[in-house]
Amino acid sequence: MQQYPYNLPQVLTDEVFLLYGGQTGTSAPGQRQAAYLLAEEQVTEHLSAFVVPTIITGSARYMNGKMYSLEFGHVQNVLLAQLKTIQNTNPYTTKIYTGTAIINSSEYGYISIYNPAMYGVLQEVNVVYESGLATGTYTNPPVLAALTLAAQVNLNELDVSLSNEGTADIGIRQFSDQSYSEMRTKLGTTAFGNSAVAQRISRLIKKYRSKPSASFHR
Repeated sequence: MQQYPYNLPQVLTDEVFLLYGGQTGTSAPGQRQAAYLLAEEQVTEHLSAFVVPTIITGSARYMNGKMYSLEFGHVQNVLLAQLKTIQNTNPYTTKIYTGTAIINSSEYGYISIYNPAMYGVLQEVNVVYESGLATGTYTNPPVLAALTLAAQVNLNELDVSLSNEGTADIGIRQFSDQSYSEMRTKLGTTAFGNSAVAQRISRLIKKYRSKPSASFHR
């Protein structure tokens, strides 16, 4: 589980938010900044790739042969790969080797690590790498539209003037108002919620998703 590295939004601004149909209501600038940041974190979690190129240190999961899977996809560059091995158990000793990494699949975050001199039982692999959508991708309309919709949902919770019956963007299956009622289609759950808006956000950026959702802690 990674810690999300940003405290300020990297892509969304008031200008972009308004351009793509965002409604600010009576919100304060700080509330909008929080909504934008949350939206970018949610998109990162959904894609398992950062929105903007970001250098992180993370673990790699062994797959087969010399192949490993990184936590995030859309890998732009691998800066360092270290393999920690157990040399002895009594006394307990370990050693860290530096390997040579080759990107096998940038989109899915698959790399190969080579170190012919390594000895011992592999305990863990840590990799410093850059993950993120290319500039021309994260400024494309589908991505900006998805970020705006996600930010709107977040802002609706912070500003009472924007609130509606779908607080926290829950998926409403049944609705009744005076003499009118309707039953809606059951919707799936995403990093954005399980409402129709959440499904729309997911569809807009579906082609950029690299693997099942990552998770963050603060």
